[in-house]
Amino acid sequence: MTNVDETPSWSFTDWASEFSPDGKKLVFDRSTNRKHEEDEHHAVFVQPIDSSGKPEDARQLTPWKMECQDAPEYSPDGKLVLFRCLPKGEDGPSNLYWVHPDGTGLHQLTHSSPDDEPYYLSQSFSPSFSDGEGWITVGRTPGYDEGNSDVFRLLIKDGEVARSVNLTKSGKWESSAHWGTHPPVG
Repeated sequence: MTNVDETPSWSFTDWASEFSPDGKKLVFDRSTNRKHEEDEHHAVFVQPIDSSGKPEDARQLTPWKMECQDAPEYSPDGKLVLFRCLPKGEDGPSNLYWVHPDGTGLHQLTHSSPDDEPYYLSQSFSPSFSDGEGWITVGRTPGYDEGNSDVFRLLIKDGEVARSVNLTKSGKWESSAHWGTHPPVG
C-alpha cells in the first residue's frame, strides 16, 4: 500500500506495511516528502483494510517530531506495535518504542542518549511474545566488534528491558533482526 498525495507543497509515501494478526488492519511508516529533503518526517500509522483506501482513513499513532519508522510490527497478540524512533535524526539517539494500535500507551522501551550507545536498527517480536512480555530481536550497534552491528535478543518484562543477549557476535554487519516463526530457544 503506497499512497502519494501530490499537493503544491508536500506529498507523502507509505513504507513497510504489515498486516495485523487478525488481518483487518495495516500498520506502516508514513514519510512526508516536502519540497526540501531536510523537511522530511516519519510517523507510524494504522489503517483498516476495509477502509476506502484514502490517506485520511489512516490513524496516526506517533507524532511527526519523534521520527518513528523502520518497519513497524504488530505483536503476535495484536495488542502492541513495535518500532524505532530517531527524534534528532539519523545521528541518534535511536530507541525502541511501542504503542497500542488505537494510539494509546506510547512507551519508550530503550533509553539511549545522543552521545550514548547503543543505536537500534531494526526490531521484531518473537512469536511467543504475549501480554506485553517476552523476547524481541533487534539489530544494534555497537556489536561484538567496534564499529559493527549484531542481532540482539531483548527480554521485555513490565515494559522494560530485563535482559540483553548478543545472538550473532560476528565480524560482519548484521542488523536485520526479524524473528520469523520459530519459537524462542533457551
